[in-house]
Amino acid sequence: MKKPLSFHEIMPDDVWKWKYMESQIEQVLSLFNYKEIRLSVLQDYNILYKGITALLDTEEAHETTQQLLNLQQPDDNIGLLSLRPEGTINVLNHVAHRLKSDKINRIFYHGPMFRKDSKQKPLEFYQLGVELLGSDSILSESEIISLGMKICEQLGLKDAWLEINSFGCESCRPIFYKAMRQFLDEHKDEYCNDCYKSLYNNPLHSTNCLEFACMHSTKQGPKIHDYLCPKCKTNFDKVKKIQANLTNNYKVNHHLYKNFSYYNETVFNFMIQTNGSPEVIGGGGRYDFLSNRVTGKQIPAVGFYFNLDLIYSILTSRELFHTQATPFRVYICSQSEVMEIMLLQIVQELHQHNISTIISSDIADTEVETKTARVNDCQVMIILRSENIREGKALLKNLVKEKQTYVALGDLLPEIDIIKKSLV
Repeated sequence: MKKPLSFHEIMPDDVWKWKYMESQIEQVLSLFNYKEIRLSVLQDYNILYKGITALLDTEEAHETTQQLLNLQQPDDNIGLLSLRPEGTINVLNHVAHRLKSDKINRIFYHGPMFRKDSKQKPLEFYQLGVELLGSDSILSESEIISLGMKICEQLGLKDAWLEINSFGCESCRPIFYKAMRQFLDEHKDEYCNDCYKSLYNNPLHSTNCLEFACMHSTKQGPKIHDYLCPKCKTNFDKVKKIQANLTNNYKVNHHLYKNFSYYNETVFNFMIQTNGSPEVIGGGGRYDFLSNRVTGKQIPAVGFYFNLDLIYSILTSRELFHTQATPFRVYICSQSEVMEIMLLQIVQELHQHNISTIISSDIADTEVETKTARVNDCQVMIILRSENIREGKALLKNLVKEKQTYVALGDLLPEIDIIKKSLV
């Protein structure tokens, strides 16, 4: 049997958990005054290419963009389209022309993203993206980091911690690159060909190499911290001091690298312990020069993402989804022909009073209907029969207390309301 593609299929029993998780996240975002935007799943390949390959050479740019899921050209008048692989680049493209120089934009988005996995197969994953555009201050990145930590706390992930590093700036980073490439040349025999080329082109790259004999990374090489210019070093010290004063648990990781090359200065990951090992559940950093590459307009910015699939899995394994309260619900059925109008009129009245209903589509005996009502977690049941309707009555069953009585049609709503209040 062919293995299905990695696309989401979220069923009703799990949808409420996703909504709960998203609502908890959005509560925190609202406290910090971040506004939601909705990005198209279809995106312009050329814009994505410009952003993703910023600061990369031609060879690495080709390798990196191989992860994009592109569509066949639909029309001679439409350029190549890609399924959304991330949000930052298109946020800049959409927001840049609306952004005033004196205004800071705080925005977020969440939903499905698409890339190719390590075997070049289509992969769908859910991601939250948060961006602060228009400020290059230390306060802006400290706000973003604090917001991410607050989201972790809100979700019950109180053991989350930060890993932080600095990628330096366009002045000091080239000196580090030179030292790192010298290190790579000295240890070339310890790397597979792919890792050597990838790391030589971008020493801040994080590889996914699985070859046992390969060194994989540059952790044994020079630390970028040793090459930071005075300004970058001062800024990084300020960030660390602020996080310490806010009592956010953090560690400096001088070998914290990113797959995208557009970051500068502060970069960070949100970490959590799962199955005895540290795992990255999200991360981000400052990207002050990306907008200029994408739009031609300089917009300082900082942001982060959260891997919602991974967070959902962790919340599930830790049983942090509180049991959903069973809503009050009425099951209504007919045991006589030609009761459709009467049944739907009763349903309409219940809905006008915000009472949820389940309608039986068939005519069945009381035992079958009662069993169906219980399976659907209904607390009350209304049974319509022609002989009772002629008397202006319907059978009302309290499924919780296992009591039943014939009630005048005009008294159905008050009687149901009494049952509802007794169950609170």
